[in-house]
Amino acid sequence: MNIKPTIYDTLPKNLYHITTTDKFMKIKQDKLLKAMPDTLTNGMVKGIFVFDLENFVQKWTKSKPMNFARLILDYIGKDKKIIMLRIPVKKLPEDVVNNIRTRDVDKAIDWRFSGSQYRGKSSEGVVGYKYTEAKHKTLLNGAVEHIVPSDVNLEKIECLGMSSYDSNRSVADILMEFFKGQPEEKVIKDNIDTLI
Repeated sequence: MNIKPTIYDTLPKNLYHITTTDKFMKIKQDKLLKAMPDTLTNGMVKGIFVFDLENFVQKWTKSKPMNFARLILDYIGKDKKIIMLRIPVKKLPEDVVNNIRTRDVDKAIDWRFSGSQYRGKSSEGVVGYKYTEAKHKTLLNGAVEHIVPSDVNLEKIECLGMSSYDSNRSVADILMEFFKGQPEEKVIKDNIDTLI
């Protein structure tokens, strides 16, 4: 008997979110990681902005003209302590997982800095595609972020580790601190030469 794969089988096993220690205290207080308006699209998109680790280490640092991994760490962690959160996808309700969207980071950043339209095109790719659709649009060949459409209860989130951000530290050094002693540490070590 063939068992049809579910959405849980097609998405990455875990999604990750970086935040500051101050914001994490608020998450603990509210017992929720809240969906927020997207700063890149001036609130046109709302959600929890997350990444999968393999795409992050393999694509985000190789993007041109920007190193997106460095860019997000600069944006979130400037002179702050930052925390890595892990969201196991199987802990999320099926209706939430079915509506996770995926978008090209380059398009979202370009949209932000070029006005209301992306190089004269519509905003379709900037708001993201459903993950299952994105796989068929070769989107996953580049640096992508995923957008969880709704709040996530604190009990579904795992706090992995804390790091102090310093722009002089390599992305690899910061990630190794986050994932020390975790299974994800191997992914960082396997890609350490490209994580500048």
